[in-house]
This record gives sequence, C-alpha cells and structure tokens, in this order.
Amino acid sequence: MKHTIDPQQPRLFDPFEGLFGPLAHKRLANGWQSIFRAILLVLMPVKLLGVHFHPVMGRPTKELYSVAGLIYLQEAFDWTNDQAIEAYLFRNDVKFALNVEPGQEMCERTLERYRALFIEDDLAAQVMNDVTLELVDQLDLNIDKQRLDSTHVLSDMATFGRTRMMGVANKRFLIQVDRHQPDDYDALPAELRQRYTPSQAKLFAAKGLSADQRAKNRQQVAEDMRDLINRFADHAGLNKRPSYQALLTIFKQQCEIVADKIVVKAKTGGACVQNPSDPDATYDGRKGPGYKVQLVETCADDNDVQLIVTAIPQTAVEHDAAALGPVLADLQKNDLLPKEMLADTAFGSDDNVQKAAKLGVELVAPMPGQGAESVTPVVCTETSATGTAATTATESAAPATAASDTPSTAAMEKLTIDDFAVDERTGKVGACPSGRIPLQVLYHQGEQEDKTTIEMRPEDCANCPFREVCPVQKTKKGQYKLEYTAKARRQAERRREEDTDAFKQRYAKRSGMESTNSGLKRKNGMGQLRVRGSPAVFHAIYLKVAGWNMSRAAASGKLAPRAAEILRKLGFAGWWAACCSVFWLIWRVCRPWRAVLTANGE
Repeated sequence: MKHTIDPQQPRLFDPFEGLFGPLAHKRLANGWQSIFRAILLVLMPVKLLGVHFHPVMGRPTKELYSVAGLIYLQEAFDWTNDQAIEAYLFRNDVKFALNVEPGQEMCERTLERYRALFIEDDLAAQVMNDVTLELVDQLDLNIDKQRLDSTHVLSDMATFGRTRMMGVANKRFLIQVDRHQPDDYDALPAELRQRYTPSQAKLFAAKGLSADQRAKNRQQVAEDMRDLINRFADHAGLNKRPSYQALLTIFKQQCEIVADKIVVKAKTGGACVQNPSDPDATYDGRKGPGYKVQLVETCADDNDVQLIVTAIPQTAVEHDAAALGPVLADLQKNDLLPKEMLADTAFGSDDNVQKAAKLGVELVAPMPGQGAESVTPVVCTETSATGTAATTATESAAPATAASDTPSTAAMEKLTIDDFAVDERTGKVGACPSGRIPLQVLYHQGEQEDKTTIEMRPEDCANCPFREVCPVQKTKKGQYKLEYTAKARRQAERRREEDTDAFKQRYAKRSGMESTNSGLKRKNGMGQLRVRGSPAVFHAIYLKVAGWNMSRAAASGKLAPRAAEILRKLGFAGWWAACCSVFWLIWRVCRPWRAVLTANGE
C-alpha cells in the first residue's frame, strides 16, 4: 500500500522543536537542509515510484517522499548504503530535510529495493531535470551564456589489459560451470582448469615477460575461449548464462578466424568490452576505460552562482564532436537554449557551428585541426562589404603596385579566402587582397556543397606584391584560379578571429568549467562511482549533478529567505512554536507557582 505525506501539508506542531539550538537553527535555515525540505522535496517522483505498489492493499510502504529524497541525497553527498541508513536513523538534520519524524526506521535492504525501482524507471533523469528547472527559476538565472565540456567517469571496475580481461571472462564462466554442472567441469582438460585456478587478481599477472611471451599468453587465452564457446554452444543449462554471452561478445571483439586459425586482432577500437563486470563501459584513447558525461553550465556575469543546466551521460568511446546535437536537443526540450555556448576544440567543427546557428545559438569554440594560419590584414585600401568594393579596388590598383608601398614578403603570412573582399549578404567576391577585380567568378552548385571559383587576370597576379603568399594558384594553362567552398571561407574567418584579443577575452570563461568538473569529482564522488553498468552509472551521474546544483544554490544564500517563509507557513518554527516559546519563557521567569508554595509555607 502506498504511503505518502504531502511535503506541503501544514503541521500543527513542529516535531523538531527542541531538537536544535539557536545556532543549529541558523545553520539549518542557511544550509541545504531548508532548501531541500521547502523547495526540492516536493519534486521527488513519488507518483512514478508509487505505480509499483497497490493504492490500498498490502503492507504500507515507507513514506515515498522521504525514500526518494534519501536516494537523491545519497548520491548528492556520495554516501555508501551504510552512511545513508545511518543518516536516516541518527542525523536529525537529514530527518528534517526529508520530513521524517524522529523514530522512523529503515534498513539497507529497503534502500536497495527502492533504488532498484529508481534505476528501472530511469527516475534520476527526471529528478535532475525537475531540480534544475526549479532552481534556475528560483534563482532567476541568466541562461544566455553557457559553457560545455565533458569529463571522464570511472565505474566500480578494475582496469585490465586485453589478456587478463579475456582470462577473467574465461575464469568466470568456468566458475559457473563448476557450480551448476560439476560433471561437465570435471570433463574439461586438466591443463585448462589449472590455468584458471589463480585468483582474478593474480591471473596472467606475471611481471617481466617479454613481448613474445605476452603474445603467447594472449593467444593461449583466445584459444581457450574459443574452446569453451564450442564445447558449450549447445548446452541448454549454460549457453544462456551472462558469463557465456560475455565470452561470445569478447571473442567477437578481440579475435577473428583466419584460415581456420584464431588470430587476436591487433587493434579493436574503443567500442569493446573493457571488463566482464561492466560490459557497457568502453575505451577512450586519452582517458582510458569507463564513461563520460557532457555537462553544460551557465556562465553569465550577473548570476549569483552558476548551475549545470544539462547532463548527458555517455560511454567513453563516444566522441565529443557528436555530442553537441543531443546537448542542444536536451536544452531546447527544457527551454534552456542559450544565445552563446562556449566549448573546447573538440566541439568546434563547422558542422557543429552551423547546427547550433540553426537553433539561434552561437557556438564559440576554436577550430579543430591545424589548417591555414590566420594573418593580419594586408589589404592596401579599404573595401566595403557591399557591391562598391570592386570599384574601390580598381581605383586603388595602381598605388598598390608601387615599390615604396610593397611590404616585404618575408614579413607577411599566408593569405586566405577571408582576405578577399566578399559581400556578406550575397557572397559575391568583389576584389582580391591587393584590390584587383577578378576576371570572372563562377559558382558551382554541387550535390553536397556549393563551390566558388575565382579567376584573376594573369597580368594582375604576375605583378601582385602578395604573389608569394596569395592562395590563388597558376594552372597548367596559365590561368590564375582559386577554388573554395562556403565552409572553407567560414573556417578561414574563424581562424582569423581566434587570434584577436576580443575572442580570447570572450573565450576565457570556458575554463571555469574545469573547476566544476573537479568539484563534482571531489565533493560529489563523480570521479570514481560505487556502481557499474550503464543504468546504475547514469542514475548516479544524474543525481550527483542534481546534488551539485543544490549545493551551489545553498551557497548563493538567495534561497534561504524563501525557504524560511515556506517553512513558517508549514508550521516549522512558525506561530505555534513561537507562542509556545513565549509562554515557556514567561512561565520560567514569573514562576507563579513559587508564590503559592511560599504562602503555604512549603
């Protein structure tokens, strides 16, 4: 039977009256406890959690708001199961935050059962979204400027090399065979059984082996794996077990059959099993095995604090460049799209810039790759961004060729298409960097992208002072041409902009995201989780991000008065408690009963 107590239901008596002194009350009023009790507890997904229980039949559940809140706080403060239960049983500030009256109890098994329901229904994602939207609204945050970054997350699994990882998979399956089918286990070759007798920590852990010896061990483990797969392929009692399915997956990823021989692949890529204990974890070439999470945080100057407005958990192998689309979609769904998004180089492809622009978001990120270097302006005359650019260039062509005005080519850098005078509205090329008008400009409409070809007069290019640094090339037919796409022109423009002080000052705010990543790992335990498997890992990530936002909101101090007002209306330290306190004080000071006792001579 479902048991819930509406957190917004007023109380006649404050159950926590007398449990806290004046200093404790002050800390509660300014801490996360009041914010959680007054503003966030009501956001817990009790209706979705309650669908697993009958409305009226059966034994009453634990109070669902408090249970959901405890699951949230456990990840927010990186508590173990024991620590979470002890906080629920003994810490009065946690009881106050969860709206649990003193004397309520809970065991570890109950917590695990409710958390399993949380993970099954993916309720953590909803909690993070609801908490974030509420805090953004309560703090009146400016979301126009945001910053995006990813951070690596480790699950609770050991890091193995390929040989040991395959060996551990073999050993775990053999344990299942020995436990459930001992006769089949005894029928296996003695050498095979002996090879996997050592503990998991010592399995193929010998040091000082040569490269040939390591390769020989890896080949032996691969052959053992293939042998086990073939032996038990038709065994109804074992071929459906997860340990056997892990053998199939790992062998397919790590090995191949070439001319009836087992060959261990030289390279497997990152999208492969890293540990049989966590088959969802993948590999990142720089940061290793595990998971990652894409985080977006506000960074406007007028915000009291900055909050994380979205979190997208992923496996480690997924590249950051492909993450911008899901991130923007999540922000758009919650009506949190910014005007300006700061991101690092991995997100700065031209495709991502155009994708963000379609949603009205300006992506500010360095261009990935080396590419052409930006240059300082070397145009001899000013050209407007309109059609008058060609006229101005023609009038100034003669002075540009004067020897006295010709800069040293040794001091000049390579020019790009961004140095040409192009009408921003129409895309038409008006003049080259030295002010010469092109002989002709051709626009080719391709299937994937349009291409523009500029042809210059040979006499203009032959006498041009920027000939050695100009991107216009001489063809075999003696023509001077330059081909470029709209994408190439945008990239050249962005590279030049990156060298400006204005861009560097604007982009400097992105580095603040590194502090947030560090804080999540140090304070909320996101760097090394206590769970494994993508459902549990994603659950922990979502709630830790929500916990971070709660802590930042409490640090702002802006919500304390609002939380205090809500609690007063609910009866926590409200008028009834105040009346009782005044009555108690008068009774202690006046003590009329002493006069009666004195008159009676007692």
